[in-house]
Amino acid sequence: MLVKKVADFNMTLTELCDKINLQTDIKNRAIHFASGFHFETIDKQLKDFLIYEKMNDARAELQTILGNDEDNIKILTCMLKASVDAYEIYKEKGIYDKIYFDTMKSHRMLIDERRRIF
Repeated sequence: MLVKKVADFNMTLTELCDKINLQTDIKNRAIHFASGFHFETIDKQLKDFLIYEKMNDARAELQTILGNDEDNIKILTCMLKASVDAYEIYKEKGIYDKIYFDTMKSHRMLIDERRRIF
């Protein structure tokens, strides 16, 4: 049996944005924010976000930590980072990439919907 190391399951924020066809302007802004942000300061909240029962509290804590976020790019970038982290879990459980990426496309669809409404 072939066993992959967890390191083989690494993904970057840029790779996720590309795979889900995130809108180019949003992708660029998220990557720009991520490049100057220290995600280790919100490690607890990102881990809690992966646990359904803790998700709402983690989001509220993130919003407090992130402060002013009028266009929601900070919180979106954190959600994308949590999604990148979730990739490892999907792979460990043997869930196909298609299912993972189709699920993560919800980020793009929500942005499209928001733009349509406003």
